[in-house]
Amino acid sequence: MKNNPLAIVVLIICLSFIACQHSGNIYKWDQTPDGWTLYESGKTVGLLVPFYYENITASDRIEALKSGVFKITRTFSNTGETALDSVRLTLDVVHQLPTSYNMIPAVSYNGNTWGKGKEPKGFEHEGAFWSFSSRSTSIPGATYSESDAYAVALWGVLEKGSHFSCSLMPEKHRTTHRLIWPEEEQPVSYIKRDGYGDGYRDNLHLEPGESFTVEAILVAEKVKPNHKSISGFMREAWEIADKKRDAKLDPDKVWEYGVQYAKQYLWAEEGVYQGFSIGLVWRNDKWIQRPGWKYEIGWCGQNASLSNSLLVNYLKTGDEESKDKAITCLDTWAKYCPLPNGLFKTHFDYILGITKNEERLDACNLGTAALNYFEAHDLAAECGFERPEYREIALNICKFMVNDQLENGCYGKGWTPEGECLYRVGTIGAFLIAPMVKAYELTSDKRFLSSATAAFAFYFGELQKNGYTTAGALDTWCIDKESSMTLLRSAILFYDLTKDKKYLDAAEQISWYLSTWMWHYSDQYSPESDFVTYGYDTFGATSVSTQHHHLDPYALFWVKDWLDLAERTGDDIWREKALAIWYNGTQMISNGTMEIKGKIRPIGSQNEAFLQSHWSWNGKELPGMMNDWLVAWPGAFRLETLRRLEDWGELD
Repeated sequence: MKNNPLAIVVLIICLSFIACQHSGNIYKWDQTPDGWTLYESGKTVGLLVPFYYENITASDRIEALKSGVFKITRTFSNTGETALDSVRLTLDVVHQLPTSYNMIPAVSYNGNTWGKGKEPKGFEHEGAFWSFSSRSTSIPGATYSESDAYAVALWGVLEKGSHFSCSLMPEKHRTTHRLIWPEEEQPVSYIKRDGYGDGYRDNLHLEPGESFTVEAILVAEKVKPNHKSISGFMREAWEIADKKRDAKLDPDKVWEYGVQYAKQYLWAEEGVYQGFSIGLVWRNDKWIQRPGWKYEIGWCGQNASLSNSLLVNYLKTGDEESKDKAITCLDTWAKYCPLPNGLFKTHFDYILGITKNEERLDACNLGTAALNYFEAHDLAAECGFERPEYREIALNICKFMVNDQLENGCYGKGWTPEGECLYRVGTIGAFLIAPMVKAYELTSDKRFLSSATAAFAFYFGELQKNGYTTAGALDTWCIDKESSMTLLRSAILFYDLTKDKKYLDAAEQISWYLSTWMWHYSDQYSPESDFVTYGYDTFGATSVSTQHHHLDPYALFWVKDWLDLAERTGDDIWREKALAIWYNGTQMISNGTMEIKGKIRPIGSQNEAFLQSHWSWNGKELPGMMNDWLVAWPGAFRLETLRRLEDWGELD
């Protein structure tokens, strides 16, 4: 369609809200030659750009919800005498200052310049600005920018049957936030890890006299240092969200099913190995344990955490099988995996000689091993077993890290079994902070506390400086959420240890960053999709990373931490979010009779990935698909959450 500067544009300002004052700040809209300009105390913040297209008029209504928060309603009308096909409708708000930090939550963090992946980099591709489906964003079509003076965020309101897209367009002197109807991804579509397909745009048809109305939320505030302004629009998005949900299973059933899955389906014996498999896959019309890369102490395999949960189950129920399998697993890893330098083999496949990959020990697994072996030592004693070697394993990992740590506080990311550090980039080293704090609490050795303090300052400082954390997922090198979750736990541990409020403030800032990955809404899908067929709700899920655009329940890891944060700060938003995560993570857990895509799933199992957008591993699946990888970690994290809670009623 051709631009037509003579098209009629109407703006209706809700006059009773035209100026909104709070804490000395006055936000006011005034008509200017370019459109309607938003001012704060007389200073220019942004511009609502009029919409001009041939035979289409656009009328706008702006309503101030509170200081700096506005609902914009735009109605497009076909005023011509013929039907209009392939219409592209936009709502643009221009942040009228140079911006230094720009974000599309769960999609792009300042252009995704960090990392080795081939996910969308920058905000342009071959001279054209990217547009992304609202399905890929944790708040529908959200975009965010920071200048030296203001932070501005815009997102759309999801209406039934009306998906849309967003684009963030930083330029030298301004940044444009754009919402686009109908849904599109241009100039190409990111459809699988490091892979692209042709760009697309759905069709929007307007008959003569027909109107199409959209709504958006705009948030503007004075910018805060270290990207703390992220909290402003994230809090508003949560307050607006429809939050009422009930968990799909009672905690007692979640516990029961999780224990059964671990004992009956994940238990494996191979050679000298006795422990848990990483998960089940569908082969030859049945579920089998994955045949390769299958025995892992933490991350996806979660052998140590599953063992600890079974020890707790024995203490709760007297179930001897739980005790025997837990101790056998922990003893197996403790016998074969400690190394003379203090490190610990994180994958048993190497000991069995069933993998030819070059062996690497990673910070994620090592930190998980240390923290869980500290816990296993105490649980084993409660169960009547003395296992001093469990504590020694954990302490030796911590001692190695104290000696290997750089002066700036940075730990490594990966090592050879001989102890050579191969790489240090990324936030994944933060997995080692929590066990280091535990080592100090057990020994009073200040070397551990000094190490942990320096590491937290380094990794949290990186988040403050960059506005993101990196390289948590072991199969990617990109911006992600998983690398931040142990920072959150560490901040709360430091606060409890020192009562220094700076750590509580840090825990909140980390939590706001984690929130950018969390789905604030229930998205809509076609009746033929897995999500509709089996009743999956996106609310409370988290996207994996900028390289992997699918959802999973990984946030189960920090449910207890957000409950703790709510208690320590008095801010109930963290409890609400914790319950949203728990709700999401208790969906699709099989009771032993659940049939999905013609396959009866074992009791306690749950698939790992929920593909909510046009992104998929093969680039062919429609939005709303679930995979069949029944991995160990979701059940392990649910059990771990429950064993950390004294009162399961907190999840009501």
